[in-house]
Amino acid sequence: MHKGFVYAFIRLGHNQGMSVRAPRPARLSKEEWLELEKQTGLRYEYLDGFVYAMVGESQEHNDIVGNINDALRAKAKAKGCRYAFHNVRTWVKVLNRYYYPDVVVSCAEESDPYEIHQACFILEVFSPSTADKDRREKLEAYFKIPTLNTYVLVSQEEKRVEIYQKTRWNLVWSELVNSSEVEIPCLETTLSLEQIYAGTPVPEVPEEV
Repeated sequence: MHKGFVYAFIRLGHNQGMSVRAPRPARLSKEEWLELEKQTGLRYEYLDGFVYAMVGESQEHNDIVGNINDALRAKAKAKGCRYAFHNVRTWVKVLNRYYYPDVVVSCAEESDPYEIHQACFILEVFSPSTADKDRREKLEAYFKIPTLNTYVLVSQEEKRVEIYQKTRWNLVWSELVNSSEVEIPCLETTLSLEQIYAGTPVPEVPEEV
């Protein structure tokens, strides 16, 4: 069985994942974007005026996010941090972008109930169709947030978790499969793969021969 970590040091590039732009003729203001969401009842990511419709989630995706909520929400509250998921926007100020992470934590003072501006921890549950965007575009964008320390990608296809943590000089990438724990510095806690995948049909990563 796989256990432990695989590490790598990475530098951020400028690649972006693929997405489908909503059929709008021109850039929208933030107010126009929010009105579009209100009128359609849908969520759109906002990338400096261009909007992208978000796809629906699978049952496995929702179950995994629910498990993470159960594991972390009370711990965030006890630390005086704000914990949000799905419907709370995260702002990347320098790029003028708004995303809807699956899980986001801020331990700074946040004044807007619908937005997070100073995230310290972000987690996305990915599928084959979203993996490239989560590893490229969102990785690049999220680490433009000065307060962000940890970005975690959770697979819904197999028990595999990727972790990106900011050090003084680099981003450090590590990978966990089947077991072990994710460290979350801003909450001074850990999140185990057993907690993440509890009660789901997600299979283990096969042992290497």
